[in-house]
Amino acid sequence: MADNKNKTPFYLIDTQSQFYKPVGVRAAICASVIFWAVLETWHQQPFWAVISVALAVYCIYVLFWSYTPPADVPPPPVRPYDDDEDEEIKDVDSDEKPKP
Repeated sequence: MADNKNKTPFYLIDTQSQFYKPVGVRAAICASVIFWAVLETWHQQPFWAVISVALAVYCIYVLFWSYTPPADVPPPPVRPYDDDEDEEIKDVDSDEKPKP
């Protein structure tokens, strides 16, 4: 069990993903979960209502209350095109066999 000290904890929502950066995405997720909670409460399903309310509270806490946007990572540099690289590439589908 000592090896698990360096593992990152498991989260239901990975807030370090670039997907959650726009506010609209986070609001849509929370709104859909809240709608689910209202729907389950309206249909008098207490088990699923409690689960969906707890999930809605968790989403609001993680996506708004304690949210810190991920750091912007610059894209990797693009290698300039080199004309000499084309000469090294050989046609694999050709009928010629390579000379030993």
